Amino acid sequence: MMNIKFAIVSKDTSFKMLKEKFDLANDLASIDVEYISNNIDGLPKVYNRVLAEERAIKKHDYLVFMHADVSFNARSFIEHLKDVGSKYAVIGLCGTSTFNVSQSPLNWWTGSNPTPYEKWGCVTHGELGDQTSYFSEHSQNVMDREVACIDGLCIIFTRQALDTDMQFDESLGEFDFYDSDISCQTLMKYKLKLGVMVQKDLCHYSVGRSILTPSFLDNEAKFRAKWNFPIPKDSAIAKHLEMKAQFASNGQSI
Repeated sequence: MMNIKFAIVSKDTSFKMLKEKFDLANDLASIDVEYISNNIDGLPKVYNRVLAEERAIKKHDYLVFMHADVSFNARSFIEHLKDVGSKYAVIGLCGTSTFNVSQSPLNWWTGSNPTPYEKWGCVTHGELGDQTSYFSEHSQNVMDREVACIDGLCIIFTRQALDTDMQFDESLGEFDFYDSDISCQTLMKYKLKLGVMVQKDLCHYSVGRSILTPSFLDNEAKFRAKWNFPIPKDSAIAKHLEMKAQFASNGQSI
């Protein structure tokens, strides 16, 4: 029986995937769940602590990092993971097969990937009773797909990734680009496979937040510098950096 650990992080004390939901799949796998509440440290720092603990004990075949506002059928998730887990080193539940760094703002779902046919994963967003469903054109017909970038709502480290020294970059901020950076590490640094596992009953109980905040654009600049991705001319990030330089020359900040 395979061993799986779920690390679920919340900014308060609310969690959509309660222990009772995981207990319904106890006959399929040995499941450990760590609920991390009232997080103020940001996701990369917390995830790295969990990674260090796992690498010290080497107990689990899969380590699943999850947002607190995500839910799915645990039995179908684990059965699916058994089928596709050996194909990839790191697995997400949605992402894109094309990560276009020539556009900004840099994110997998809109500006950096204008082609909907290259997006993978099935996600229902919003509270129950008031949902808008977003499906990639092909995800309903595939169970998994090799991709270039995954979303951070759920990131699965297989044993292959756990046996490396891969970790989340805490310098990129508390919530931005940790998923894009892990994607780049998987493909570019460690030369491993990155995949999306299409979980058709997935619900993400939020609709995200603005990607044009100064904080997001500052972290985009750091991410681009780290991976030597150029700043696109006349882009959101270019305009943001130009404005910062102008303010700095006047002894101000934004």
